[in-house]
Amino acid sequence: MTRPRLLFLGHGAERTGPPILLGHLLDGLHRLDRHDLSVVTARSGPLLAAYERASAQVAAVGTERQPLRRTSALLRQVGASSAIEPAQDLIRRRALRRVPRADLVYVNAATPPTADLLRVLDPEPSVPVLVHVHELDIGLRLNLGAAQRAALFERADHLIAASRPVAALLRDGHGIAADRITTCAEFVDADAVRPDPRATVRAELGIPDDAAVVGSVGLPDWRKDPDHLLRAASLLERSGAARAPWVVWIGGDPASDDGRRLADEARRLGLTDRFRHVGHLDRPDRLLHALDVFALPAREDALPLAALEAAAAGLPIVCFRAGGVADLCDRGAGTTVAYPDTVAFADALARLLDDGAERERTGARARELVAAEHDVAPGVDRIVAVIDRFLPQGVR
Repeated sequence: MTRPRLLFLGHGAERTGPPILLGHLLDGLHRLDRHDLSVVTARSGPLLAAYERASAQVAAVGTERQPLRRTSALLRQVGASSAIEPAQDLIRRRALRRVPRADLVYVNAATPPTADLLRVLDPEPSVPVLVHVHELDIGLRLNLGAAQRAALFERADHLIAASRPVAALLRDGHGIAADRITTCAEFVDADAVRPDPRATVRAELGIPDDAAVVGSVGLPDWRKDPDHLLRAASLLERSGAARAPWVVWIGGDPASDDGRRLADEARRLGLTDRFRHVGHLDRPDRLLHALDVFALPAREDALPLAALEAAAAGLPIVCFRAGGVADLCDRGAGTTVAYPDTVAFADALARLLDDGAERERTGARARELVAAEHDVAPGVDRIVAVIDRFLPQGVR
């Protein structure tokens, strides 16, 4: 029997959700040692080395945050804008030629860069294509153009949904038949989540040991909506709550436009002295025990790895009912409220901050759910089952 080759297409190799999950999947496949692995990403990044350690043959199209931006800028300067897409496609083809022909193509995330890679690759009809969708409505409707959605969804033999809300959106919002979708919940390496001691990280952040602290992890952008967390904390302070919380945001760059805007919002709300924005960390889990409650104020989020890591660390969660974390909370891992009810969000934070026993119970349940359902082993098994189902008979 021929050993199958899997080709993974990714939008980047930075330490964000889908590229991190791809690294976990490649590690799991490497341990199984049943497939040959190739990866092509639109952008380079620190995870390329991890992909290579999983015995994957790796190629990256570009090195910048926006792939091929320099080429596009030069062509615009000389009045050759019509040549931009052909030039970009030529660079994509060169990267794709570095890897052998695949028996199955796995598109990790429904994004413009992955759609363009799949379009240029143009695999033969006999080669199955799986598209792993980590996105909800903002990603699929605002970030993807109609032609890019079609390139992904029409060519896909099957779609893997990162959470139940993603599957529902694909079915009800994009007209994809239910039998073309399998939900494979996102997962983390729970054993690798090892927060430093509470006293250590609070001292590092300049936060009193007896303070109430809420926080989150992620890019501080419009979709993640950190302003809602700041406003909830401000409501608690103005209400005269005995433990008006400190707020910690981990991720992004405090000097970026988003970072400066977030700092300005904290200033306008009178929270500057109790707000900490920690820039990108390779291991944000190290700081998790600085928090009493993990808050997810996102407008939408399919099932963020940061929330799963917080749950693995035993933190209770408060979130809007705007993604897959709500399912965890409904089963005892925390509290959900309707978006964008900031008052209800603040009340949910206050209840957990004021009740240490409830925080402990809820955090223990969150840890239990992640260990049972969102750890690496069951997560990889779910995806491998889909891969094996679609591999051609002669290479399974």
